[in-house]
Amino acid sequence: MDPATCAYYAEHAAEIAGRYEQVPSPLAGYFATAFAAGSRVLDVGCGSGRDLTALRAAGFDAFGVEPVDALRAQAFRLHPEFHGRIAAAALPAVGAPFGGNFDGVLCSAVLMHLPQAELFDAAFALRALLRPHGRLLVSVPLSRGEPLQHDRDANGRLFTPLVPEALQLLFERIGLPLIGRWDSDDALQRDGTRWSTLLFELRAAGSLRAADQIEGILNRDRKVATYKLALFRALAEIAMQEPHAVRWLAGGAVAVPVQRIAERWLLYYWPIIAAGHIPQSQDEGAGSRNPLRFRASLTALIDAYRHAGEYGGLSAWHLDRMAGRMTAEVQARLHAALRDIAVAIRTGPVAYSGGALDTGRVFGWDARLQGVTLSAEMWRELSLLGHWIVDAVIVRWAALTARFAQRQGLSAGDVLPLLLARPAPERATALARQIYLDSGIDHCVWSGRALARRFEADHIIPFALWGNNALWNLVPVAPAVNRAKSDRLPAADLLASRRPEILGAWRVAQCAVPDAFDRDACSLLGHRLGRGEQGLRDLFDVLRESIEITAMQRGVARWEP
Repeated sequence: MDPATCAYYAEHAAEIAGRYEQVPSPLAGYFATAFAAGSRVLDVGCGSGRDLTALRAAGFDAFGVEPVDALRAQAFRLHPEFHGRIAAAALPAVGAPFGGNFDGVLCSAVLMHLPQAELFDAAFALRALLRPHGRLLVSVPLSRGEPLQHDRDANGRLFTPLVPEALQLLFERIGLPLIGRWDSDDALQRDGTRWSTLLFELRAAGSLRAADQIEGILNRDRKVATYKLALFRALAEIAMQEPHAVRWLAGGAVAVPVQRIAERWLLYYWPIIAAGHIPQSQDEGAGSRNPLRFRASLTALIDAYRHAGEYGGLSAWHLDRMAGRMTAEVQARLHAALRDIAVAIRTGPVAYSGGALDTGRVFGWDARLQGVTLSAEMWRELSLLGHWIVDAVIVRWAALTARFAQRQGLSAGDVLPLLLARPAPERATALARQIYLDSGIDHCVWSGRALARRFEADHIIPFALWGNNALWNLVPVAPAVNRAKSDRLPAADLLASRRPEILGAWRVAQCAVPDAFDRDACSLLGHRLGRGEQGLRDLFDVLRESIEITAMQRGVARWEP
């Protein structure tokens, strides 16, 4: 606490107490919202005890700390019931008065009197006073009517400028997210003075935000293989593109089916393994005979397509799977590769991610659901920041591979194209076009105009955004319309108005390749596609939701003809 400010309050304690006691507590109206009924609340910087009295009147078990002896004396004179409930303490070295572990902490008109250099320590001290899920109610000046010189008023009191948004960021960084804010006029009716009241809640899982945990694993966790990077890439993509695949669990956790993660790993590692011996672990880079757990089984699958195009025939295999043309032998190899990948996920990054963090391991395993578990908070971060996380992971993956491949002389630039490789959209659109051509569809989905024989298949959600070649994402359109839409998302009104045409195209695709259509629909829906028309209507609703969320998160332009 600033010494000159404390000196002023000590000298004028009686006058200040009298002025404050003349008006009701300006924060009393927030107490019921901020703190649970009957809970234990500490007022930090309680002054004359006015707010303590309001807390007690509202039924709270109220305590206070006050650094100025003269103000504590005024509090005891005006409110003798608080003898033994107000201690001498000041931020940032407030300690743990009355045993700490409070349900709520009130800190009104105090932080402004701390030097800037003490704010971080003060924030940690306030945090230490709270039990998990405890609430912190803070008020700071939003504006002041009187002029300041070097952040001090005419009486020499320090008024460190505090921007509410900056204060919010400070507390959120130490695990206290903002859950409420109110701006109000001054209770003493001072001209030009307004206040901002902020309500925070302490996370139970420690000081790290989920985003900080992700960053810590990506940057500080020991990495003897690329597995952790692959896991975060897959989870981020699933969070953005298949959010309904997750199962919400009791206790603030979610489970992501390991099969969904394994499907994405297969696409990530296929181009790398097809390119030859590009090490994906420390052991492989050192020439050890201890390869990736799934290298052999994935190589066996790749061998069936190795000469069928770039990246080891990735697009050819993808097309065969879409069209239901895989032989029994290839299906068996695919099953073996996915099985080995799932084991690698469970025994590798799920078991070890977070070892360098104070919070410890961040993933778990649900044997009943066959899913990777993580906190709902981390899932929310992946859902909101997924596209940034994916980009960051790919760059780190390329750099890590280059470190493993020092003996081969590979650089991160050599690896990046392999990590960005995806099944080519041209083959998928050609398959979709042929399906629609054979069915006799003769109208453009977006414009309603008659189609000539040379029509095209458009990605409803642009390939550039999702890289998704699923048949539910490919609809027949006129070439000019396809060029006009380009990489934009359809407008909400357009999507709603063309629903019958989209459902009609889906019926055709589902009839032509039912297994592939239903499998891809299941990925978007998070469950098996229902039978008949209702199933397609459910799929359309989830598609519409996905488009709106993608548009908001990615800032993508909308299009209509």
